Amino acid sequence: MRATRARSAAQRPRPTWRGAGLALAGALSLVGAALYGRVDLLVLGLVLLLLPLAAAIAVTVDRPWISVARQFESDVVTAGEPAHVAVTVRNEASRRAPSLRWRDACPPGLTASSLAPLPPLGEHAAASRDHSDSATVRYSLGTTLRGVFSVGPLLLERTDPFGLVRCLYAVGSGKPLIVVPRVDDLGEGEFDVSRSEGYEHELVKHSIPNADELIARDYRPGDPMRRVHWRATARHDKLMVRQEEPRSNPETWMLLDTDGGSRLEHRHLHGDGGNDRFETAVDLAASLGAHLIDQGYVLGVAESAPLQLQGRAGTGRAGLAGLAVSAYDPPGGVHSLLVGLAAAEQRRRDNADPAGVLGAALRRNPQAVPTFVIVVEGDHDELAAVASLRPLCDPAVVFFVGERAELREHYDRRGWTCVDVRAGESPSAAWHRAGIRSAVVHHG
Repeated sequence: MRATRARSAAQRPRPTWRGAGLALAGALSLVGAALYGRVDLLVLGLVLLLLPLAAAIAVTVDRPWISVARQFESDVVTAGEPAHVAVTVRNEASRRAPSLRWRDACPPGLTASSLAPLPPLGEHAAASRDHSDSATVRYSLGTTLRGVFSVGPLLLERTDPFGLVRCLYAVGSGKPLIVVPRVDDLGEGEFDVSRSEGYEHELVKHSIPNADELIARDYRPGDPMRRVHWRATARHDKLMVRQEEPRSNPETWMLLDTDGGSRLEHRHLHGDGGNDRFETAVDLAASLGAHLIDQGYVLGVAESAPLQLQGRAGTGRAGLAGLAVSAYDPPGGVHSLLVGLAAAEQRRRDNADPAGVLGAALRRNPQAVPTFVIVVEGDHDELAAVASLRPLCDPAVVFFVGERAELREHYDRRGWTCVDVRAGESPSAAWHRAGIRSAVVHHG
């Protein structure tokens, strides 16, 4: 919860219909005074003009002294689901707050309620007993797009006692809300990648190079007798059992095309910040990644533009030191992946080398690894180089979000499973249309 105690920043006051009518009547009175030489019309016109002006000065100078604390029911929500917000306002002045109306300022992509009356706020000095200086208002934010949004500041509107001028104040500061992509349930389907064990890295760590020592340890109460290592027991004259070799989760790799290509500059020049194809690709990456992590895979993610996702550093089981990759471990990796994808955007490729990065990670495995590529608008030559990694991938699936006929033919000739995805199509439909099974040999 964040509280901000400060005077509000006031926007330029605007006249109400009543104030505008008075100002118009004053102007007409001044015209009449000039035409007919009437002093009474001159006085009346000055009074009618000065009343809205005095009201505007009053509401600008006399700003509310309010503190604001905003709290989300959850700081991370899924696109399309409402975000529930509780806003606590407190009057910090030694007199009652004027009648106010409120609403939260929201960026495009979020929809909030319109102005609503704020409960009365008593003076701060008397509130130590009955808390009449505070009020909590609750509302729901509509979320339509993924992203990281700043909700706030709180906007308070008041009018002068005569209703001549309206002024809007910005109170407090914004608080970030993360809206993550929607995740489809991919189920098992015909493409049952969970049957593939991928490459399991053995994590056996022993200090004595003797073969018997590598697979034996002291007996512990509760160990089954079938695991007793009789040769080691005879040698050490105490009961020894076989040490099972721990294994990590199998790994899989995904390349997300975040290169905006030549169209990125075109969109910036024409003020078009949206891209339905890329949003479809992000939704597909979210659903596919969540499915693989839930199936027990360590997911490594590379990008065709400079790395944006911030999972576990690309070292160890799902990456190599110095490579621009991120890794996500089960079971908590789904949350980290979705939060990272919430802020993902298309960028210029610069010096990114997706084929080199992905190839370096795949070549460290003694057998083929499940690999998925999601293509949007990236550079043709760079993405074509990724197709040459087919012998290191099994299964090897590439999703083309939009028309990339020449590149698709290039992947198809090298044995990749190519799936065309329309902008706005659900990830589950694209996943089930892949319709293949893995030929990876199962580990015992």
